[in-house]
Amino acid sequence: MKKTLLASLGLTLMLSTSASVALAEEANSVPVAKESILASSLTGNEQEPNDDFDQANEFLIGDAFIGTLGKEGVPGVWEAYDVYKFKAFESQEVHFTIQGDRYPDCWLQLTIYDSNGQRIKRSRNGQYFLNTDVEKGKEYYLAVDAPGLQPYTGKTFFYKVSSEVVE
Repeated sequence: MKKTLLASLGLTLMLSTSASVALAEEANSVPVAKESILASSLTGNEQEPNDDFDQANEFLIGDAFIGTLGKEGVPGVWEAYDVYKFKAFESQEVHFTIQGDRYPDCWLQLTIYDSNGQRIKRSRNGQYFLNTDVEKGKEYYLAVDAPGLQPYTGKTFFYKVSSEVVE
């Protein structure tokens, strides 16, 4: 049993390392400008605290990131809202997708705000995507929350947000 487990773990490690090396070599062979729009690639985890506009985590259109709602992110602070900030390098339509759990009484929701904190658009109840137009040079906020989520109920949302330009 131990040999099978170790062999399985070894194979998984070898395959993930090989895939990472291949992806890194492919990425290094193509020069990329900061403004380039690539297929969503995971760029990291949210950094707590990011519960308001002043603490928003920054990302680029084309990035993907993961986060969590429904637990204590910072000791004593229950996480019900995460905020991210991005800048539009071109005027274009952007598609945001969120992947995560759904419960009968609560779900994940995406909301876009302008740089003044005015709501522009919100995903509809239960839809895990949002399209919005952005203007070149302007900054925006993307908020992730879970309507109906109550503190300390045991419901936790682990999510991944992806963004891409609509062509």
